[in-house]
Amino acid sequence: MKKIVVLLFTIFTIFSLSACSGNSVHEDLQANNWNVVSTKGDAYSANFGKDTVTFDLAGFPFGYSYSLDEDETKIVFQPSEGDESIEYNIEKQNDEFVLTATTEESREENGDLTLTPIEQE
Repeated sequence: MKKIVVLLFTIFTIFSLSACSGNSVHEDLQANNWNVVSTKGDAYSANFGKDTVTFDLAGFPFGYSYSLDEDETKIVFQPSEGDESIEYNIEKQNDEFVLTATTEESREENGDLTLTPIEQE
């Protein structure tokens, strides 16, 4: 009986530690600067803050507000001045994030995006 209790305690501890050690998508986005590559052929960089993101395309910065849904599976970029929001499904793959447009219009205009962390020197 004692062995079973010890085994269950060990499994529970490992599970608890592994669940707590992972960062959220929100924290991961803020932890790095990102190279962004679009399926449309564009490449630029991104820097995520608490609720804003700044993209830099060939020295021309532009920004959006952003939010993640509760499950951190969707990200919504909201331009200023009443422009329509842009929604993507977001999925972490190793150290990258893949953002898949949720509408055909958005896919045609912006493409799907892959975010790769920029190596810090």
